[in-house]
Amino acid sequence: MQKLIATISLIIGCISIVGCGNSPTNTANTAPEGSTNTVAQSQTTTSPEPETETRTDTPTATKSAPQTVSNTTQKSQTPQTKVPKQPEIGTVKELVNGDLLCYVKLVDENGTEYNEGASFEICAEEAKFLNKKVRASYQIESVSDCQSIEPCGKTRKESIITKMEVLDEKSSTKTEDSKSSKSNTISNGEWTITIGNTDSWTGVNNTGNLTYKGCDSQGKCINLTGGKISCRDGKCVTGWTNGDYFYILEQPITEDGNSPSTLIVKKGDSEILKATGLK
Repeated sequence: MQKLIATISLIIGCISIVGCGNSPTNTANTAPEGSTNTVAQSQTTTSPEPETETRTDTPTATKSAPQTVSNTTQKSQTPQTKVPKQPEIGTVKELVNGDLLCYVKLVDENGTEYNEGASFEICAEEAKFLNKKVRASYQIESVSDCQSIEPCGKTRKESIITKMEVLDEKSSTKTEDSKSSKSNTISNGEWTITIGNTDSWTGVNNTGNLTYKGCDSQGKCINLTGGKISCRDGKCVTGWTNGDYFYILEQPITEDGNSPSTLIVKKGDSEILKATGLK
């Protein structure tokens, strides 16, 4: 019996020892929990990767910023490229030959004064343009960018006057052309009469705005305006009024229109001049 009890005690003791021997296994089983924490920590350590992606986006935004600045810079520079106002019509007050250009002082119709560069040919015709009203034509030309007349190999682009026309002379030329195409001169040797602006007559009686210049053999002339035409009873009559005086030109209507005209001058109802054979 005592042997049985001793045997049981030994078995129980061995079971206890085996139980104690298994305890490290439980400890080992808890290791994965610790390893899980280690993985979690490892994941936490690698979590900055999204931050790295965020930083990757930042340079892209930074790259676009200079484009906006560049556009703004271009806009701010645009007004600097505008060409200053240059008068086309003005009176020439001064012409000066400089080392690099001819310089023209122009005063426009509002009294504003301008100093414009021009080709040397303009200054060469000072007598023609000085104190005259002109029309200036501009062109972009390459001009010397040196400090003096001595060549340095540098040039720049500049809008300068390359041509000028005197308006008075141009107007006079137009007037003469106008007279040749729209006027008619007749004479009988004693009187010479030029009728201008003949195309102002519409064909309706008592219309028109014809001019009259009548000169005698001594060179004394009179100028009239507002002439009206009426055609009836086989003749066309053109009349002008000058105070109490009436100037009348009568011309018979013919197929070729070359019949001679008669000039009649009246003061009131009195006829003071009748000149025939004007053609």
